[in-house]
Amino acid sequence: MVKHCFLYSVIKQVFSWICFVMVRTRTWKRTDIIPQLHSKESSLTKHLIRRRGLLNRPFQPPFVLNNGYIQTFAGLLFKPVENYQFDREYLQIDDKGIVALDWFKQSTTKLKRNSPVILIFPRLTGDAVSVGNICKLGSSRGMRAVVFNRRGHGSSFLLSSNLTSIGDTKDTRKVIEYIFSKYPYVQIVGIGIGAGSATLFSYLGEFGSSSLMKAAVNISPSYDNTERLCEQIPKLYELYLLLDLKIMLIRHWKALNKVIDIKAAVLRAWSLKEFDYQVYCKMYGIETFEAFWQRNDPMRDVDDIAVPVLCINSLDDPVSVKDDIPFDLFEFYPNLLLVTVEKGGHCAFYENVRGESWVNTLAINYIEHVLEFISNSKFWRR
Repeated sequence: MVKHCFLYSVIKQVFSWICFVMVRTRTWKRTDIIPQLHSKESSLTKHLIRRRGLLNRPFQPPFVLNNGYIQTFAGLLFKPVENYQFDREYLQIDDKGIVALDWFKQSTTKLKRNSPVILIFPRLTGDAVSVGNICKLGSSRGMRAVVFNRRGHGSSFLLSSNLTSIGDTKDTRKVIEYIFSKYPYVQIVGIGIGAGSATLFSYLGEFGSSSLMKAAVNISPSYDNTERLCEQIPKLYELYLLLDLKIMLIRHWKALNKVIDIKAAVLRAWSLKEFDYQVYCKMYGIETFEAFWQRNDPMRDVDDIAVPVLCINSLDDPVSVKDDIPFDLFEFYPNLLLVTVEKGGHCAFYENVRGESWVNTLAINYIEHVLEFISNSKFWRR
């Protein structure tokens, strides 16, 4: 197992450098890409447009990043320039498992008793460092930022003999109840990134008006999670994710060896579909991949979402492709809003090679103005 872990680390590092060299080029030529809003007219959308909480400025990628595939791989490889600091807190769940919460601690703004809490759900193999930029921006606006790491993710310990699939909301509920008990006077909002959006979507739909959240943002969410989604993912991108996931399995092999075949998952699973089958289907006792995804469909309870949710998608996203975006959904529900841009890739939207993302400002602006709208309204009108 150690040899395999070392081999995957070497392959992953070489892969990172190849893709990094491809995009590490500076240029002065930029393109103004105007964001488009898709939503049903409501008092909330009027407020957001009036307060410039949505379409506040165009997306301006440099020429070298004006491609969905390059943006997508840049989203994997770029690391924040700053060395962000987090305080890690482990929360024990009922089955004696634990999840890791990483609290951002480089706040330059004095936090108040009622400062909102942003709960961030990183991408499939993301961690606190990967979302450090948005944590810093939220903190600078007077918000507490905390990153939710699913079991075993984010270099955390794994005490239980199971991981958590992206559509399983049990741990999410415990985390939000804990935050609410720790800060009973604050408003809790969520930001989901990539696969993290599936967890956030699932949670908001499953718990509806009792979610204890006031608003949410989903960046590059996938709305179609069937076999089609697995087939359309760029293979090089898929391989990169698989290497990270397999390294995580090897790191936790002692805890997982009794419930799944680690060797089969590491050596035979060369697609995310096969990985899900070898790991999560076996772990949850589900016989087929189709049954597994039906249980983890992020849109399964979308009708019950009771808070304002902003989704942000790029139309050149090679993972969450344009044809899978349910535009009619956003035209029907007044609390579901969609902003699209022609370029931006998957979970990236970078405007320079330092990894500064246009979407971060959009997300934080939206949260600020939604909370302002809620505080000025006696109740949320649909």
